[in-house]
Amino acid sequence: MIKNEEEFIELITKNFERIKDIPKNWIGVGDDAAKIISNDKSLIFCTDAMVENVHFKTHHDYNDVGWKSIVSNQSDLAAMGAYPIAFCITIGINESLNQNRIKKLYAGMNSACKEFGGYLVGGDIVKSETSFISISAIGTLHNPKRIMVRNSAKIGDLVAHTGNIGDSGAGLFKLENNLSKKNDSQIKKFLRPIPRIKEAKKAIEIGVECCIDLSDGLEKDLMRICKASQVEIIINFEKIRTSKELQNLYENKLFQDKVLSSGEDYELILIGDEKKINSLKEKIDLNIIGKVIDNKKSDLKFLNNSSEINKKSNNYDHFKS
Repeated sequence: MIKNEEEFIELITKNFERIKDIPKNWIGVGDDAAKIISNDKSLIFCTDAMVENVHFKTHHDYNDVGWKSIVSNQSDLAAMGAYPIAFCITIGINESLNQNRIKKLYAGMNSACKEFGGYLVGGDIVKSETSFISISAIGTLHNPKRIMVRNSAKIGDLVAHTGNIGDSGAGLFKLENNLSKKNDSQIKKFLRPIPRIKEAKKAIEIGVECCIDLSDGLEKDLMRICKASQVEIIINFEKIRTSKELQNLYENKLFQDKVLSSGEDYELILIGDEKKINSLKEKIDLNIIGKVIDNKKSDLKFLNNSSEINKKSNNYDHFKS
């Protein structure tokens, strides 16, 4: 187990280039705070945490845990139309989080930063009964005059999503039920998701203004749009893109629930006028699933072949075990 803060700093600063090789004139790990320089004043901040036995298990590969802890923040930045600059990492250390696991954890973080952007510039460590990783991220907008938010959906806008829905939750289901197989794409999506930064950049360029990253389930995250924008949205369930593997994994009724409720896909829900969404569809992998129909109430309806679905899905909730 790491004995003190100095030993921890020495361990991470010697081994990972996204800590060692930060840009000139920045101040990174080792001081009381980090200094970064940005010519763009439109900085975007977010934070996310992963807790042992809630978001990861001690038998998981800590390289994957590190990767995912960074990607979850990169995905939040992408949803705003931003790209990552820097991350501060707070680690809660217990006896299970030994030096080897810490190195793997930071190797995963380092890889995600190299792949999708950002440097590891500081943080803190604390002794904790339960290990955890809490990350604060700083990003900047692709276009300082444009941002995507949850409260800008308008009547007539189309609703679309990137990628497949539900595969990450299926990956977790397989791991928990010993159904894993070599090179399983759903398990890979759960353990090593991809933030849709490039797709968000294209959306910003076209002028899309409403977006949310899909982290807590399709139904829950869409309802957040409805409430923030004070609109009613109708989604055609049969148009939601899912993989054949997902359809084969669950029975019909459970399949429907999993599509609506599975979290941690880290896809983007993008909402904009018909011209912009169709234009964006020509540039990225995008699937149109519904429409904003009203601004008199905040409501969300799912139709399956014109019949309304009774929504009682078990959406991901941070406060439920």
